[in-house]
Amino acid sequence: MMKEVFLSFVPRRVRGREGYEIFSGSLLYLDISGFTPMSEKLMELGREGSEELTRIINGFFSPLIEIISENGGDIYRFGGDAIIAMFEEPESAVQSAKDSLDFVKKHRKVETDVGRFTIRIHAGVSTGRIFWADLGSDYFLGGKTAERVMKLVERAGPGEIVVDSGTRSRVKGSYEQVGRGEWKIKKVKGKGKRGIIPEEKIEGVEQYIPGWLMKRIKARPVFDEKDGEHRKATAGFIHFYGVPFDKSPEKAYEILRTFYSVLVETLGKYDGWLNKLDLYHNASRALVVFGFPKMHEDDERRAVLFAHELFSHPEIKKLKIKAGLNAGRVFAAPVGSGTRREYTVMGDAVNTAARLASLAPENGVLVSESIFNRTFTWFEYEGVGEREFKGKREKMLAYLLRRKKEERVSLTRWISETEQMVGREKEMEIFRKIVEKVLEGKGQVLGITGDPGIGKSRFTRECVKELKKKGFEVYEGDCLSYGRTFSYYPWIDILSSFLSLSSDAPPKEKAKRLKESLPGKLKKWAPLLGEMMGIPVKETNLTRYLAPKLRKQKLFEAVFSLLSSRENPVCLVIEDIHWIDSLSLELINFIAGNLSDKKILLMPVFRPIEDEEFKRLPYYTEIYLKELSRRETVKLVSSLLNIKAIPPGFKKLIFEKSQGNPFYTEEIVKSMIEQGFVVEDEKGGWKIAGDVKNLLLPDTVEGVILSRIDRLEFYEKDVLQMASVLGREFEFSLLEGLYPRKEVLDSALESLERLDLIKREKEKGKIKLFFKHILTQEVAYGTLSYARRRELHRRVGIFIEEKMKDRKEEFLGLLSYHFYKGRDYEKALVYSVEAGERAKSVYANEEAIEYFTRAIEAYEKLEGKK
Repeated sequence: MMKEVFLSFVPRRVRGREGYEIFSGSLLYLDISGFTPMSEKLMELGREGSEELTRIINGFFSPLIEIISENGGDIYRFGGDAIIAMFEEPESAVQSAKDSLDFVKKHRKVETDVGRFTIRIHAGVSTGRIFWADLGSDYFLGGKTAERVMKLVERAGPGEIVVDSGTRSRVKGSYEQVGRGEWKIKKVKGKGKRGIIPEEKIEGVEQYIPGWLMKRIKARPVFDEKDGEHRKATAGFIHFYGVPFDKSPEKAYEILRTFYSVLVETLGKYDGWLNKLDLYHNASRALVVFGFPKMHEDDERRAVLFAHELFSHPEIKKLKIKAGLNAGRVFAAPVGSGTRREYTVMGDAVNTAARLASLAPENGVLVSESIFNRTFTWFEYEGVGEREFKGKREKMLAYLLRRKKEERVSLTRWISETEQMVGREKEMEIFRKIVEKVLEGKGQVLGITGDPGIGKSRFTRECVKELKKKGFEVYEGDCLSYGRTFSYYPWIDILSSFLSLSSDAPPKEKAKRLKESLPGKLKKWAPLLGEMMGIPVKETNLTRYLAPKLRKQKLFEAVFSLLSSRENPVCLVIEDIHWIDSLSLELINFIAGNLSDKKILLMPVFRPIEDEEFKRLPYYTEIYLKELSRRETVKLVSSLLNIKAIPPGFKKLIFEKSQGNPFYTEEIVKSMIEQGFVVEDEKGGWKIAGDVKNLLLPDTVEGVILSRIDRLEFYEKDVLQMASVLGREFEFSLLEGLYPRKEVLDSALESLERLDLIKREKEKGKIKLFFKHILTQEVAYGTLSYARRRELHRRVGIFIEEKMKDRKEEFLGLLSYHFYKGRDYEKALVYSVEAGERAKSVYANEEAIEYFTRAIEAYEKLEGKK
């Protein structure tokens, strides 16, 4: 089975060896229309709309794939609601087009939850010489024949096939000319030839499948309509044109290979994913994604950094390029069938990125408002006003990327930054004792650690304030989330500040200033420091012939001597070292290992990490920041909003959602303001308004949590997602019954406990599991496809019915909930009534009302089906 799955992700033409070829053949472009109005209505359903659209598209793709395969076709790509296929004979391409049109005509009426729609299809067939390139880990099709088929399909109306002269000369029939060298088929004589299907080979196929997908296939080599994840992601389309595929194929291949190499390398730098290389009108294009398969808290910024770097890369100046970027909700899922499929992203966010790319000027990057709002503090943009987009009822604002800002001036800040820090009194006492030791000449390493959003930066700022009052010189460096390839990044900031080097100064002036700023005995090592900081300093006889290992050793010694040269005590703050590059970490360990008799305080700030060398030092102290208490959380909210009388229900919701995490608390409060649950009163303060039960989770919080989930191994993530269906707390026996592989389950749970995502405790002889943070459960559940959720809810209900019969009364509420969520409304009705009666008998009136309401809703759903 695994062999068939591997093969389904690549065309048969893929040979597993790099190079290009020109082959004679025909291209078929099938474009299914009618999805735009359907998509508009389905998007009103929210996330479920894009999933439903993908299911319907797959419902058409699957039989069309079989038609193409039966006629000897080889599918190149899927493009949204289109299929591009290669054939050896034009008769086979035309026959496939004809059969596909017949199929769609018979099944054109589609029923959905938002109405009935008519689906149509039109096709183009071109015949001639086709440029094919194997790029080692991807493949590409181009040339005049490919460009022609795009124009032909545009010329075709619903239910029509338009072909070029090369196809017409080979396929007998009657035609109507619709343009120069363009012919609409009226009738075809005879049955088309079946093309020759090359023997399928598995060797070399794996290199065309991304690593994360390979793991998924090997772990579970089955794909169905329940596969897929709902995600927030950034999609980008890069159009490139001006490649001489027909005039100079060899040159075209070199240009293409260089572009592909730069594209993949730059994407890798920012942890993006190249989804596909595709055809477009008079151009070719690449679809790139940030946020899937791995989410980061700054995916929008990464996408713009990627585009900025790609467009300014010297090796692709020969190409004409343009791009569009947009962020929003996507559904990441396989499209196609068991014969041929792709893993891709679908949804309005992707469609908008495509529209932006088509409107972008040459060598320009056009971004949506969602990208602009998250990145304007790092980049300069030019507003281009409102634009009309296909499939959008209202115009949208767009912005043209101009340049990257040299210095980031934050135009946004946490509401609480100017307020007094809430809590952390004990931690501040530990910090003050450490400071006293440093002032006595006993150097210290103080690690500030804690989970994302716990307030490490806020606590560090408070520490820095006190240090400056005590006469410390404080130098700070940050690690970038995408900076593992940027050697010495945090140290460059620290040393530039230490030596008062301006980032705006010309290179020669910087080199001069560097040499002047160094103490006498260190001037001889200026070339090493210059090399580290990207400043061109001429090598000396002393440095020119140093072996790499000794060169690094001398550099480290020079940095330490420099930092030790001040009379005042020095503090080095390095933030986010969980993202640090290897050389910077080595330098941290070197400095830490030598500062015991210096007035130096080294303060690394990080999320929980594996044991590092500096953590094993006798003068290392770690402050682990925990969640705020309920009282402290309420105090923080009062501070944020300047509200003294906070309603009890509001307090309860905030603490339940944030569980004392300051960042989550603040973002939830901001989101409440944005969503209208907290409004300004007549005195300029804030007041509570609306039903906060309908509060949506802020993207910022979801991003932080999802970035953790995405770092899990496949089985760990799989177990976490499955557990999320059971709720915040649940019995281990339920998860054990739901998950088919016990040895995998045990191993995955051990990892999830170690990572502090899930906790385990014994209660009355039963093992209970619970998510440490309710938001982790909500985010993990939110990624599941609706089809998968419903299947899992039904399975939970059936498991309780069959395996826990003797405890059925105890689980009536769960049975009601899971069968309702699983859309088994008959059972949901029965159990909701029973659960309601039971709740009423013990005077749990609110619960009884909830169960009886659900029973009514289940009954109405059943009546609606009749």
